[in-house]
Amino acid sequence: MKPLLLIAAILFAITAPAFAQKKPAIAYTLDDLIRWPGDYSQICDAMQKPFPATIPGFRSIMHGEAGFSKAKLDYIKANRAKLLPAVGAKLEKLDLLRAPVEQKPDPTAKKGEIDIDPIGLDPDSFNTLLLSIIEETDAVEVLPQLLALEDKFHALLVVAEKDPKAPLPQTDGDGAGIYPGDLLKEGEDAEKISPEREAEIERQREIFSAQSVHRDILAVCVRLMRKPGYGPMLQSNLEKTYGKLLKAQWGDDEQLSKYKSAADIPKEERDDIKYDPVHKVAYMKWRTVDIPYTEEIRTEIIALTKSFIESKKK
Repeated sequence: MKPLLLIAAILFAITAPAFAQKKPAIAYTLDDLIRWPGDYSQICDAMQKPFPATIPGFRSIMHGEAGFSKAKLDYIKANRAKLLPAVGAKLEKLDLLRAPVEQKPDPTAKKGEIDIDPIGLDPDSFNTLLLSIIEETDAVEVLPQLLALEDKFHALLVVAEKDPKAPLPQTDGDGAGIYPGDLLKEGEDAEKISPEREAEIERQREIFSAQSVHRDILAVCVRLMRKPGYGPMLQSNLEKTYGKLLKAQWGDDEQLSKYKSAADIPKEERDDIKYDPVHKVAYMKWRTVDIPYTEEIRTEIIALTKSFIESKKK
């Protein structure tokens, strides 16, 4: 090869990669993530919970059969700064009386690998995936918007609990694995009740579902305060109640009582077993502590959350 041609070939080999077209990075909007979260699985083992709904201590439990895949969750965490303003804006403008609209199937889902239709949630309705994002990213930044939404949700719920004709706040994706305890009165036979009584029980189920979503909102607020060790939260009456119930539920467990710190839990069991450093109790993650709901406890949580928000400003 002639010298000039050889030099040209070498220069091309060096510079060609710079001109090669790079594959663009995948980018998702908040609506994309909610509509097609990537993980779709049937919930077979539903948990019975008391009626009226309790506060789960302390995480959301009203998940549907559509959830975030690991890849989508990794994306959410990596793009936290970009997505959280969109979460806050969505919480501000959502219409809680808007019925969710079923979405189209996820075109990227592989047939035969899942046991349900690969359909996510309606991004234009309040949905459980919004709470999941807030939890997974420790999104204290959107607590003001979450509190404002809780206030609207609570107002609608209180009216609906008293008036059987009042509309209930709407949520998409809620309650696939949660159901209320026996709603029949003592002595009632499910096969002999009147159509009117059957309608009344169905209304109670709908009330329970809305109550449970409301309690999840409160639980997420508490979770965001407990995780960084917010002093007023850890010294509150709510925290004392939680500690008593946690110890009563798990303190005498023969296996779990052996664990005196998170480090004592075998690595292969750490997805299912957690350790509460405040009350020094190991517990099974799948079974939440059920804290009886009262309006006084709600008021306490709201006040603590507002003071927490102010503390973050300082």
